[in-house]
Amino acid sequence: MSSALTVRPLDLGDDAELAAAYAVESAATSHVRPGWVPMGEAARLTAWRADDGWHRVLVGAFDGADLVGVASAQTAHDTPDTCWVDVAVHPRAGRKGLGMRLARAVEDSALPDVSRFVASAYRPTTAAVDELVHGFARSLGYTVATTETVVELDLARAELADDTAGHHTAYAISTHVDGVPAHLRADVGVLKGLVDAEAPNGELDWQPTPVSVEEYATEIALRQEQGRATIESVAVDADGAVVAWTGLVVAPDPARPAQIEGTLVLAEHRGHRLGRAVKVSSLRATREHGRALRVRTSSDDANVWMRAINAELGFVPVESEVILHRRR
Repeated sequence: MSSALTVRPLDLGDDAELAAAYAVESAATSHVRPGWVPMGEAARLTAWRADDGWHRVLVGAFDGADLVGVASAQTAHDTPDTCWVDVAVHPRAGRKGLGMRLARAVEDSALPDVSRFVASAYRPTTAAVDELVHGFARSLGYTVATTETVVELDLARAELADDTAGHHTAYAISTHVDGVPAHLRADVGVLKGLVDAEAPNGELDWQPTPVSVEEYATEIALRQEQGRATIESVAVDADGAVVAWTGLVVAPDPARPAQIEGTLVLAEHRGHRLGRAVKVSSLRATREHGRALRVRTSSDDANVWMRAINAELGFVPVESEVILHRRR
């Protein structure tokens, strides 16, 4: 690395700069996550530029004219106190303190209301997570908020029989591609906003963040623009209210696993195996959709209920995730 290292904000309107940032991010992630399949370049750039209620800043580290590191700061309008930080350094520029410099630079770009920085990282083993925490995160003042286990399902081999029918006869289960019907969207938005708040989340203390009908439509449209499909299953009670929901996103590249974004059953309707029922329905539809070969999801290591459902369906552990945070 030359002495001409500079760190500056990237121009979100500059195709060349964002393409270089995508290349650095992909190289860095592939280096620490064997077998990882990146989102396509066009889809990633679309996400960085999306007008979807998030404030985003990208910072790049340049060795002369070459981009060798990139970091992002992202803050959602409904959680203005929390800024998500991500740092990626090209393997050829690693272990020289560049990641710490980028982290500090992107933290400095955060909005004034931000009082907490949060970061998530994936590694093949818990030992690799410990190395990251002790060797990098703690020196920046970050501590472990919680840990999760990433699991994966081989759709072709999965046995997805619905053996819960006798448990939920009072509910109607339905599955929808690229958006639930308009009359269900407000209810779905409420459940989506409860997923993180009601599941175990260590020290993160997530609060409910309902998704408005307009935000829901924007989310679906963004995914369609990226070439991704959204598959959601819901359980509706006799009064027509959505009481259970799950959703997953299918990438255009079959090599990239579909990702479950969440599953939730309202507290007063638990005990009828609705969580398993909607999950099975969505997985069946994903297999019929034909583009995904595998499905991934993660659950907090304290979420024994969801971990049990996933294991019962045939999901197997593939990675460890750590979520870190520090106060400003």
